[in-house]
Amino acid sequence: MTRKDFIRAFTIGRRQAWRAITICVAYDAIAAFISMMLAIYIRSKIEADAPQTLISSLYATELSVAMIAALIISGVYKQVWRHTNASDLRRIVQTALLANLIFLPIMFLTNRLEGFFRTSILIEIPILLTLMIAGRLISRARATGQLLAAFRSPDENKPAAILVGTAHRISITLRELENSSEGLPVRPLAIIETGGAHTGRAICGIQVLGDLSRLKEAMSVMTERYGKPPWIAMIGATLDRDTMDTVLDIASKYNATVQRLRPDGEFNYDEISPTDLLTRPERTLDRTHVSQLISGARVFVTGAGGTIGSELVRQCASFGPSEITLYDNSEFNLYEIDMFMAKNFPRVQRRTLLGDVREANRLKSAMKAARPDIVLHAAALKHVPLMETNPNEAILTNVEGARLTAMYAAELGVKNFVFISTDKAVQPSNVMGASKRSAELFIQALAPKKPKTKFAIVRFGNVLGSAGSVAPLFERQIKEGGPVTVTDVGMTRFFMSVEEASSLVLQAAALSSNSQHSEAFLYVLDMGKPVSIIELAERMIRLKGFRPGIDIPITFTGLRPGEKLAETIFYPKEGVIETSVDGILRANAPYPDLDSLTPILDAMIEAAKNRERILSLDLLAKIAPELGLTTECDGTNFEDSKTSTPPTNVLSIKSYAGRAQD
Repeated sequence: MTRKDFIRAFTIGRRQAWRAITICVAYDAIAAFISMMLAIYIRSKIEADAPQTLISSLYATELSVAMIAALIISGVYKQVWRHTNASDLRRIVQTALLANLIFLPIMFLTNRLEGFFRTSILIEIPILLTLMIAGRLISRARATGQLLAAFRSPDENKPAAILVGTAHRISITLRELENSSEGLPVRPLAIIETGGAHTGRAICGIQVLGDLSRLKEAMSVMTERYGKPPWIAMIGATLDRDTMDTVLDIASKYNATVQRLRPDGEFNYDEISPTDLLTRPERTLDRTHVSQLISGARVFVTGAGGTIGSELVRQCASFGPSEITLYDNSEFNLYEIDMFMAKNFPRVQRRTLLGDVREANRLKSAMKAARPDIVLHAAALKHVPLMETNPNEAILTNVEGARLTAMYAAELGVKNFVFISTDKAVQPSNVMGASKRSAELFIQALAPKKPKTKFAIVRFGNVLGSAGSVAPLFERQIKEGGPVTVTDVGMTRFFMSVEEASSLVLQAAALSSNSQHSEAFLYVLDMGKPVSIIELAERMIRLKGFRPGIDIPITFTGLRPGEKLAETIFYPKEGVIETSVDGILRANAPYPDLDSLTPILDAMIEAAKNRERILSLDLLAKIAPELGLTTECDGTNFEDSKTSTPPTNVLSIKSYAGRAQD
């Protein structure tokens, strides 16, 4: 929406608003005139005395003038007739009485009440109220099809909102919320129906103004009439990117709040919903096969307190497992997910264990006690810049932790094991991605040796809303007034919601459990086109009602160590095919022999335990030759550097020659 379009829409909206106000004021003034004329006529018939037409017209005109003044004083002239409600009707009564109070002194000053039957006022007031209320009821009935809806009292504490969505989804959502204990969380003013097929009609008593092209005009009119912009409440599935951008652009022009009204009644006033930023339909879980896998099973989740792990626990709990083991090294995170389970799934048997996946004895004893059927390995260190400066920790958690968990799962006869990887494991340019790639290769090499356990690997894109991801960072920066920091104008990423990511893990487990092959298949969610980070930042700024680059500045920081402008989700040699589940892809990836891989892994992990940075990085780079990482040294000593952080990514070992410890 260009500045020219905005000015045009604002001008049109203001013109239409004042035209509607003029018509409404004229109606009430004419109603006052007719009411007084009728009252005088009826009173004269009762007294059998012919009224003086000129005097009667003068009194009726004076009442009309008084009515206009009363409308302005009371603010009733701003009412939108098709939205008339019980509180509006009360104000109309007050306005009619105020008009008569203004009328009496005016009439007295003009001709001292000569030739006026004072009791005519008692007749005039009911007539006036009937005409004023009838006009509004008819207008509302034409817009909504509900004549008596105006007598319902709205909750003035709820924000006024324009609803945006499809007619079908809006109808279902409104009915569900109206039947709930709390009712609608907003006060709907009108509907913008994205399909455009119900213009002029009403859905659940709310008028449909038209399709999305009418939104800017509706915002202008409502803002002018109500004195402040209404909220824009989106209903139903995530809108496509163009539609979402249009909504956010219009909202930012009017500094309007944009939120999503969900069928379950959830309405977030402050938090940005990750699914609102995907701008694509959210993938749904094939519950039938997953239910068959999880129901009655014993589930073991590592990293159970993290963003992905906790969502995995929640989704698993909904399928009725016989027991869930929560395993995490964070006391606080473990406490949080344990309290959630106690409140929301009290009937699900759970085991809460504090421990680290890198501690072999603790992990083995925990898994042996839990006797799981399914292991979901979500524990990981994933922050790219931090792993660049702490590579040995990344190796110990992401490689050794995954290796130990997978080996113990096979040793204990676990039926299904799912390892969570990342798109950064493809052509990795950083330690985090390379450590995840190493774990992928080990699990692929291990799977054929342990056919009793079905192994699966899933690769995630960036999970919106997860700890350390870009969305919470942008949100915090927006709340602080900016600037929003973007790495590079050309940076793109694949994004998915936490719910999608966790569903993919469970779906991969279900698919692998039904497979007749012993290989560890690799699964990826079809995430559509990669999203521009600058576009994501602008979308989040607009979602809060601000204008990018004007209200909230955007600055560019440049690539950090280990970062790439764009990510990919498959290697060229990985044969990608569709699965039986819509939106989930599977790859047959080549992998090394376990016997040749194990010595390198052993040496690398031993070097990491001894904090031998150079050696551990050298071995990390050698595990997968296709990574193309360099390990040659040029004699530069990092300890002699004037900077406290590495100037380039540490997989290029050049800057770290001579430094043997973390």
